[in-house]
Formats: sequence, structure tokens, C-alpha cells
Amino acid sequence: MAHTITKTAYQLSAQGNRAVYHISLISDGSTADLSKLVIVDPVVDLGMTSAARLSIESVEYNFIGFDAYLDFDSGNPTDDLAWCLSQQLDSSRFDQNTGVKDQSGLDGTGKLQLNTIGFNAAGSLGTIIIKVRKS
Repeated sequence: MAHTITKTAYQLSAQGNRAVYHISLISDGSTADLSKLVIVDPVVDLGMTSAARLSIESVEYNFIGFDAYLDFDSGNPTDDLAWCLSQQLDSSRFDQNTGVKDQSGLDGTGKLQLNTIGFNAAGSLGTIIIKVRKS
């Protein structure tokens, strides 16, 4: 069996520079934690060039039984940590002019990735609503 992960684009701006995604996560109780699961690919999802960079405007989430963190694919063994998501309900909004920007540099793809800790336990589930924009 495998974890059930569903990503839905709720709202894309008419200009194509902003998007809101809902990610639903349900553990199967046995598969390993998620590692580098791409939740927003700036090129595929937003039509950005590989040189453009993504910014996170807000993150809202609720987790039961696990913690997680978001990072940007930097092209290096250690990716650029963007935000920690602890096991609770949280709502974090960032400055709309800056947000949490991808700082991954030339070798990075800029993909926003989800990593979990404890998601392999039975009963672990959660949701994330994330608003992103082109930097």
C-alpha cells in the first residue's frame, strides 16, 4: 500500500503569478516518511523559467501524528530550509513583498519539497494550504 497524497490547485491568478494549493496527506501506516516530495514545481505548475524563483506567501496546516518541513531544491546534498511545520494547527503569513524566497542559487530547481517526520505511523494525516507566487 502507499500513502494517499492529493494536491489540488484552488486558485491561480489571471496573470499566472500566484497560486494556492491544498495538499491532503493520509498515511498508510507502513510506508516510510516522505522525503523531498515535490508539492510545487515552479516550471510545471506556474510556467516559470528555470532562472525565476518562487516565494511562499502563506502556509496553513493541521497535522495529526507527525511533523514536517518545507525546503527548496537547491541542487546540493542539503536543501534550503524554508519553514518548519510542527504537529499542530498553524497559520503563517509572510510579507507579500518578500515572502519566504527560494535562495537555492544556480544549481537549484526551485521546487518546493515536503519532508515528514513520523508520517509512517498509522493514523497520521494532515492538510496543508499554501499560497505561492513568482518572485
